[in-house]
Amino acid sequence: MTANTTLYRIDPGDVARSLSDARPVLDQLDDGELLLDFSTVQRIDTAGVRALGTLIASVGDRTVRLTARAVDVDVYKVLKLTGLADRLSFMS
Repeated sequence: MTANTTLYRIDPGDVARSLSDARPVLDQLDDGELLLDFSTVQRIDTAGVRALGTLIASVGDRTVRLTARAVDVDVYKVLKLTGLADRLSFMS
């Protein structure tokens, strides 16, 4: 992890809203890392996938890195199938 890491916990009850709410946190970072904590998330629906895609796209060419932490195997499979896994860093 970099010295400037911000932890953001994803709400398993509403993944899409939680990821959308992470956008202002991401916008406040000039550099460093936004660590998305998926430890309590066991599934992700299409709205969550869309919200994560929007969040990833908002990074653009900035020096901010998105990292997903403690991603469930089933959630990882969805991210892999949608192509989002290739655009994230992962940690256990």
